[in-house]
Amino acid sequence: MNKISVSVRYSLPKNKKEAMNQLAKILKVPTHKLNGDEEKIVIAMSGTILYRHLDRLNKMSVIQKIQDLSDLDLAVDLRIKCLDSLVKPQWAEWSLTNDELKEVLDFHNQLNRWSSILGANPGAYGVGGAAWDIVKNGASTGNIGVLIASIVIIGVHEFSYNETQKYSNELERRKVLN
Repeated sequence: MNKISVSVRYSLPKNKKEAMNQLAKILKVPTHKLNGDEEKIVIAMSGTILYRHLDRLNKMSVIQKIQDLSDLDLAVDLRIKCLDSLVKPQWAEWSLTNDELKEVLDFHNQLNRWSSILGANPGAYGVGGAAWDIVKNGASTGNIGVLIASIVIIGVHEFSYNETQKYSNELERRKVLN
């Protein structure tokens, strides 16, 4: 494992300090935690980005490099990010390959497409209709159920929109940096 592999995804500057700051921005690591040997920090952060794609021995090597950092807060943050990328890769969009990002984007774009075919947001129509029905006819199991289902649909639509933005931004950042 080395930082050259990360260069396939992100174009890193030759200057260690600039590379460290760029990786910190990608990983959302506060800059006040970037204390110590810049080369070690760059390698540890590069390993964090690649962690979920490595074999067992390279994963152990990355964890050791993270352990060897002089700033314990940074080491803890990077270990958590490594684990997050394994548990739920979508929590760590920087760990996804370009193909994985495109696959997730395609899913959310399809969901948004169906939502637009059904009308701007079918959940909004359902909320309005159910609310009017409750006002007009009083609360019943049916119209309360429609209201709840419509609110859930709105939530799913908003979640999908936010995910689309997050993954689009990550792909765009990779284009800009490369």
